[in-house]
Amino acid sequence: MNYHVLYAALFSLFCFAENTNNSITHGVVALQKKQKLAALHYFNLAVAQDPNNLNALFHLGAVHFYANEGDAALPLFKRCYESSKNNQQYLYAYALCANHLGYHALARDIFEKEYGAEPRKANIRTKLLPIYLRDMDWYYALKLCPVHDLWWYNKDLQGKKVVLDLSSEWNGRGDVMLILRYAKHLHQVGARVTIYVRHFLKELLSLCPYIEHVVLADQPKPNSDYEYVLTTDRLTLIMRGTLYDQSKDVPYLFADPKLTNHWKSKISPDSNFKVGLCFQSMKMKDYFTDNSFPGPRAITPEKLLPLFSLANISFYSLQVGEKNAIDLLKTQSNFFAFEKLDSQHGAFMDTAALMKELDLVITVDTSVAHLAGALGVPVWVMLPFSSDFRWFSDRSDSPWYPNAKLFRQDKQGEWEPVIQIIKSELIKQISR
Repeated sequence: MNYHVLYAALFSLFCFAENTNNSITHGVVALQKKQKLAALHYFNLAVAQDPNNLNALFHLGAVHFYANEGDAALPLFKRCYESSKNNQQYLYAYALCANHLGYHALARDIFEKEYGAEPRKANIRTKLLPIYLRDMDWYYALKLCPVHDLWWYNKDLQGKKVVLDLSSEWNGRGDVMLILRYAKHLHQVGARVTIYVRHFLKELLSLCPYIEHVVLADQPKPNSDYEYVLTTDRLTLIMRGTLYDQSKDVPYLFADPKLTNHWKSKISPDSNFKVGLCFQSMKMKDYFTDNSFPGPRAITPEKLLPLFSLANISFYSLQVGEKNAIDLLKTQSNFFAFEKLDSQHGAFMDTAALMKELDLVITVDTSVAHLAGALGVPVWVMLPFSSDFRWFSDRSDSPWYPNAKLFRQDKQGEWEPVIQIIKSELIKQISR
């Protein structure tokens, strides 16, 4: 045996592994310091040094995932998972990335193969529940989120004080607007309903005839005979039997009559078909820079420009903020914006009143969609490929809002085909 050759080979392997590990270590430090370019450099170097090093591949995928480059991250996580299926970190990352990109069936399959349909781990349950709800798989969804405490139909609520607690941090503005239909159900069986909610929407909710009181969550919760704590997932499950047909609840929110008259006087001279437009949803925060940027639900104003070529249509901004984007759209002769929308009378008060004087609202998935839906205003909702579970799967309608029509991306990030379809539908609309 040539010991010198064997020693040289072993030493070379040791140095090779040592170099790869050093690159990974430097990459992890860069990732922790939120230094994207440095992290990419070191992890790419580690992969070049050892193309089969799963640790290097996984961390390279993590950088892409944190940078919102899911399409680049997914094949890396997949390779790690398929090479080491017992590694919980690889499994979770692969399923999470697949779910984030809209491959919900794949994510469900990965989670269930490892944890079953009723996992004990809270983080897995949290990821599986929306997948079950999206598919209207009530059997397994109820295993993860029992709602027997919300089933009031076998109780006599006539004259009873009921607190509907919507104060959960998981409930955004759109969630509250969606859930509020439950107040109508309670009112119809004789309950005296108080809404317990965070600081937003007090003025708007106070106009709802199915509510006696709106109490803000920084105040003590009022005494009641019954209390129901609701989030969107719990509402979906409690109302599951009604979701195969279009809702009869709409409208259950209402605009202020004085503000409605005000906005009517503003836009009534316009004889065109009037369309409200909202293109921005809640922004995301970049992991590496902490800067805010539009999320996958949002549409850049440039992509909306084909709509403005249509004759006999006026577009009215329902977008609050986004001054630069609105200024860009103002270059279009048939686009109009109001600078002080919702600045004086409370959140969504002007928006609701203006909506009531429009022929149609076109919006991305944000609270504007739910407001239009709850008001009974015709609304077209533009959905990303990976849409929220409340819009369910493969539907062009919404069981929540009979006045809504859904337009979905066929591929994540591609809004152009959606805009072209909407443009065609608008032409049909004004030709009637």
